[in-house]
Amino acid sequence: MTQDKIRGLVVQSGGPTAVINQSLVGILTSAQKHNAHLETVYGARFGLHGVLHENLIDLSHRETQDQWPTLAQTPGAALGSARIKPKAQDTKRLFQVMEAHKIQYLFYIGGNDSAEAALLIGAEATANCYPLRILHIPKTIDNDLMMTHHCPGYGSAANVVAHFALADDLDNQSFQHSIKINVCMGRHAGWLAAASAWAGPHIPQLIYMPEIPFQLSKFVQDVQWSYETYGRATVVVAEGIADHLINGTGLGDQDMDEFGNPSRLSGTGKLGDYLVCAVEKHFHQTLNIRKLRIRSDTWGYIQRTLPNMVSTIDANEAFRLGEAAVTHAVSGISHKMLTLQSQGADVPCDVGLCPLEDVAQKTRLMPRDFINALGNGVTPAFLDYLKPLMDPITPVQMLKEPRLIQKKLPPYQR
Repeated sequence: MTQDKIRGLVVQSGGPTAVINQSLVGILTSAQKHNAHLETVYGARFGLHGVLHENLIDLSHRETQDQWPTLAQTPGAALGSARIKPKAQDTKRLFQVMEAHKIQYLFYIGGNDSAEAALLIGAEATANCYPLRILHIPKTIDNDLMMTHHCPGYGSAANVVAHFALADDLDNQSFQHSIKINVCMGRHAGWLAAASAWAGPHIPQLIYMPEIPFQLSKFVQDVQWSYETYGRATVVVAEGIADHLINGTGLGDQDMDEFGNPSRLSGTGKLGDYLVCAVEKHFHQTLNIRKLRIRSDTWGYIQRTLPNMVSTIDANEAFRLGEAAVTHAVSGISHKMLTLQSQGADVPCDVGLCPLEDVAQKTRLMPRDFINALGNGVTPAFLDYLKPLMDPITPVQMLKEPRLIQKKLPPYQR
């Protein structure tokens, strides 16, 4: 392969986020500055499918450049995404396509499964002496990547979850005898469910994360406590607590993706229905309370790409990581993931690098000191961690409780 016309390729992989396109435009903007080294950048349509089927688009075209500012602010994966673990038979085809288009820089935007895919491709490139510089740009709303302080995509999704929790608690307060259970995304880690605490003091009243083994008997007792203390219970549970409830509940009937992850966990109401039935049974049989309004919602995939709730710092950091990926590739760096390293609450994060093998197939769980002693909420330490990533929730004029406090009128006397 000649060295005079080096080209790059961008792959978006895994679940989309509200800022994944910021990283894409960061790559394109930086590539334009380094055009003496990087002539053209292509985009693969729908992840590795686009490479395998040679479905590539020229992102450096003049007409495309005019769309960059709007593209950066658009949630969702503009190139299209996929969850593909490259197999042995795939790699030969991948390198055929890349060699045909003179691609020597591969920018892989994704989570820990994508880091594994990038690691596999990088290893094959080395084994086959293919001159490929591969860099992984992190993204995930789950915030569960190792070696980085936080992940682009998380701050915006956390903002959505906090607003959902506040709105849901206001709705819940509007009724007597009301309990509401919300299932939030978070397969193995509870970072996103925990972010619902940003809604305000004691909102929601209960939060459950997969890091703490879930006990149904304790859960119904917690709901009873909240109901007796606050007159209601607004609850957020991470979908991953289902791992502790699989046997005998029917919650385990899940399709798996190529990385072994349940592919429908966030798209089913099974977990919410199961918890509602358990609470309802407890209140009826143990407390003899039958006048009870209890509901569940599964917030589902809307948490990932809701427009107009993008965290400002999240968007900026996603863009910066895209820019930095090109700078590092041009300087000869390869087989690394870009990271964000905190320098303090009021200081922008530094951009760093880590080996792909430190991220692939690994999950960063919430530290125990971020979860309260009872395992049903978060600590001030977590809120301190979250604060620099979030925009403040827009203040609204609200009563402490939405029910008006007034002197009760006497019964009408005939």
